[in-house]
Amino acid sequence: MPRIITAVTQEVPEVLDVVSLALARDITATYTRTADDAAVAIFTDFSDRRPSLEIVRPSLVADARELTRIFQVEFPASWEPPYVVNQFLVPWEERCDVFTQVPIDVGIMFHGVAVSEGAILPVPEPWWWRITAEGRWRPTRAAQEQWRHATVDRTFNGDGLS
Repeated sequence: MPRIITAVTQEVPEVLDVVSLALARDITATYTRTADDAAVAIFTDFSDRRPSLEIVRPSLVADARELTRIFQVEFPASWEPPYVVNQFLVPWEERCDVFTQVPIDVGIMFHGVAVSEGAILPVPEPWWWRITAEGRWRPTRAAQEQWRHATVDRTFNGDGLS
């Protein structure tokens, strides 16, 4: 059973925007839609034929009380429906930890929050992204180095990471 992390947002993110956030973390990764078209799977060199991240098709919720009941988190009273529920499935292996950051990014970039296990996930300080003068999101150099070290620069020797 993978980790389930949910970004509840006020805007519907474009699938390719979300995929891009995942691919920024591992430039060698590839993606494909699942056979039932219900999700997009991100595969990395160390995926072992299983996705390192699955991005489930977003759904809409009209009632904030239902969100609170499901996620056990209070959402801002200023939010107006519909609420967009974006689920992310991340395997428990340490090598996939870097992909747990993607729902946090989606939450921030699309005016929402990321939640897991009854808590709103904190935004790291400093956060990984900045807006350029052209109005585009761009990862910081430190984030790019961290992601490269966590993915591309790591080798998998069959028994674990080295």
